[in-house]
Amino acid sequence: MKHVLMRLIGGMGLITLVGCAGTGEVIPLRLHVAPAGAEKSVKPAEPLKVAIGEFVDGRKSQTGLGVRTHLWGGVSYFDVPGNNPSDTVARLLTDYLTGKGWNVLKQGSAERADVVLTGTLLELFVHAKSRVGLTEMRTKTKVAIQAKNLSDDSIVRMTLNGTGAEDVFWFDREDLEKVVNEVLADSFSKLVQDTTVVNRMLRLTNP
Repeated sequence: MKHVLMRLIGGMGLITLVGCAGTGEVIPLRLHVAPAGAEKSVKPAEPLKVAIGEFVDGRKSQTGLGVRTHLWGGVSYFDVPGNNPSDTVARLLTDYLTGKGWNVLKQGSAERADVVLTGTLLELFVHAKSRVGLTEMRTKTKVAIQAKNLSDDSIVRMTLNGTGAEDVFWFDREDLEKVVNEVLADSFSKLVQDTTVVNRMLRLTNP
């Protein structure tokens, strides 16, 4: 009986340590989209050269991405390496479109492009709340995209929204990164699915 009691006390001590460990720290999220070839390529039927222009941070709060609430009190904070989420989103969009077979030009090559994509990050929020035997993970994204066709200066605008959630037993950063990555990839897929190419210009499928 004594050994059983000691194991229970030890187990509770471990939970306490896990719940309190790392409070106040900044947790960097290493975000990436699905690698090329993981899904069917859907490159435009017509050749189209796309340049990724400036992405700006238009969030109401531009400090970090959100928080993790620990089991026994205290919080940790989420951010991306470099503390620049809008640049991260631009990089992820570049990787996503390249993986889909789009001809995305290198940075600084806008003068040779047919279309320049710019954007405003309106929301990128991440939250993890630890409870006894459960951690709730939630994320919400919102990106306003503007596509400028250089041949006639016409503009296509879209707003990409995404939400995701997952509950896990123990908090693991990689689990949270997976949720955010999947939500962003799903948002980017709407840009591909809801546009078409006409005479080397990007148009909405259903204007």
